Amino acid sequence: MSHKKHTFLVVEDNLSTLTMLVNMLHNLGYKSVLTARNGREAWETIQSSLPKVQIVLSDMLMPEEDGLQLLQRIRNSEEYWHLPFIMVTCVDDMNRIMSVTEEHIDAYLVKPVTESLLRQKIYSAIKKAYDPDPYHRALFNGKKSLRQGELENAIQSLEEARDLQPGQSATYFHLAQAMEKAGKMDEAETNYKLCKDSSNDLYVRSLDGLARIYRHKGDHVNALEVLRQAIEISPNAPDRHMDLSGQLKAVGNTGEAKASLATALKLARKTANLPHRYIEACLDLGMDAEAEKIMQRSMGGDMEDIVLLNQMGIVCRRRKEYERAQKYYTRALKIAPDDESLNYNYAVLLVDLKEYKNARNYLYHVLRQNPESENALSLIITLDKREAY
Repeated sequence: MSHKKHTFLVVEDNLSTLTMLVNMLHNLGYKSVLTARNGREAWETIQSSLPKVQIVLSDMLMPEEDGLQLLQRIRNSEEYWHLPFIMVTCVDDMNRIMSVTEEHIDAYLVKPVTESLLRQKIYSAIKKAYDPDPYHRALFNGKKSLRQGELENAIQSLEEARDLQPGQSATYFHLAQAMEKAGKMDEAETNYKLCKDSSNDLYVRSLDGLARIYRHKGDHVNALEVLRQAIEISPNAPDRHMDLSGQLKAVGNTGEAKASLATALKLARKTANLPHRYIEACLDLGMDAEAEKIMQRSMGGDMEDIVLLNQMGIVCRRRKEYERAQKYYTRALKIAPDDESLNYNYAVLLVDLKEYKNARNYLYHVLRQNPESENALSLIITLDKREAY
């Protein structure tokens, strides 16, 4: 198939710029061009359009959903993760550029865009994706196997790619990921270091990988060092500040851990549903009010998430808002009456309320489900001692 027949999706909120880019593509011989005015509209087009979108040319800064959010949607999807993506931006802020390069774009163009440079970037992106040489074919197969959890196949393909073109940072990075998932931590560490030493666009993500390896090995000092390096280069990733907070807590620096977590929450303030680990981190650091805000935001109008209801109960109990905590646990137990964690945590609340007999009933229910529950047994022993006096 001639690369001139590929279907483009141009995403740009400014009408004059959108028209200019479409005209440039037509001048270059690309006739199948779809358009969208923001990332949300573009994502809908990618999922529904016929003919299928084969390459994306997107502005970075747009209302509703920007180019980076669109890129993240694509790279996290099962069906479209491999789409070639060229980012167009007038932003010279290196923090934003680093955010883009971390998400595996194929190229980026700084406005004003010239036709000759656009031709060059498009040809390179399409060639790698749709007419790959042996190296890019092996790299693609390795990345695909890695996404599918076929780690042996991933390692084999990525080692083939490494042998075909030694020194390529992308090969080292994905090989390190495969080794990490396979539990080969020393090999993973080696490849992350090789990636770091040979890369610009994957440098920060290789530091993230090294931080995970050091954390796995219990080496919190080195984990802190590489996370701080990563944040200095690319400071706008909330998960990175979350990881830094965890490492600071591990070395006993609670004050800085709270500050880093607060930064993570500020950066993620527009994210509707944060992972549960954010809530757990807040609870671990005694930031109950922040934990409750995250949970309420995540629940929205749907209160059926058992994990969140359980955590809301924990937060309210810690804040001595016992009536609210009781409501959360009662609702959760109606949905999952045999859940061990719910029954135990509700028993703890009942002990705080001095409803010891009722608390025992829930603890016995835990033990019927799990006779080896140390928490339930310990609390029953505590109640026995209390009642003995």
